[in-house]
Amino acid sequence: MKMTLKNSEMNEMRRQLQPILSHRDIIGYMAARNYRIISEALTEYEAFKSSLIEKYGERDKDANGNILPTISIKIGSPNFREFCTALEPLNNVEHEIDLMVAKYSDAIGILSGDEILAIDWMLED
Repeated sequence: MKMTLKNSEMNEMRRQLQPILSHRDIIGYMAARNYRIISEALTEYEAFKSSLIEKYGERDKDANGNILPTISIKIGSPNFREFCTALEPLNNVEHEIDLMVAKYSDAIGILSGDEILAIDWMLED
């Protein structure tokens, strides 16, 4: 099914698919395919987001205070607001992607109620 989605929506959908990827059934297959399609659509968004993390983030430290080679940005850090402001226009960029959908009946007995609610966007009557 073709859908027009914002980067922020696709990012959340990809997160929702993560726990379903281990299923060895049609739902797991569809989840894996949709995860790949969404990830490919987010390639430039992720690259831009990473560059913003490098710009506004801080070096990570281990439990002993030693500086690590990674950089992250945390809620509450001094630059977090600027990071969000710079990322906001990209969150709203829309793409048309073609995702697989399953019937609700395909999910019965395979997914828990919580899992069904999480990927409701991938299910139809």
